[in-house]
Amino acid sequence: MLFTVLLAATAPISVDKNLSEMAALYDEVCLRTFPDDKSVARLMAERGAEELSPAEVTVTMVDDPARAWRLAGSKTTVWLEFPPFHACSVRWNSPEIGDLSAYQAIAERYMASNDYHPMEPLEGDRGDIHIRITGQRRDLPGDGAESLMMVVQNISNSARRAAGETGLSLRFVHQIAFPRKD
Repeated sequence: MLFTVLLAATAPISVDKNLSEMAALYDEVCLRTFPDDKSVARLMAERGAEELSPAEVTVTMVDDPARAWRLAGSKTTVWLEFPPFHACSVRWNSPEIGDLSAYQAIAERYMASNDYHPMEPLEGDRGDIHIRITGQRRDLPGDGAESLMMVVQNISNSARRAAGETGLSLRFVHQIAFPRKD
């Protein structure tokens, strides 16, 4: 299996349908269009996506330069983060993980012709949020790296979980990063 994740044994069909739609969007926007930022913005406009305000983007990205769009009639968002960690991601809040086979097939197809290798999973807490990152990467000339990652975030605080905050945030990320030249 490409990514090691605890998968729900039976996910509601709507979760699996949204995951398949997310994976197809990731393929179109983040694997086929990115890293051409202007083409990503044009594609989001063609899809009728609403661009998030700078204040909304700052909530997630803090000081990192980025743009984001919310798809019409959906809670799915598409994000562009600008260098040095140039990335495109598709994000969705979900009640559970569900069937990731559509994403895995798309990622495996993209990586098939390049020398990708598994990344060491990263896992930790940031405040009340537990974050787990798994993925594959390949080295690029000039000490850069290209990575495909899946990020799962959920509430780790037991009081918040007991109050009903049991869903998670899922994102599929395509990142191209080079060291800073200061």
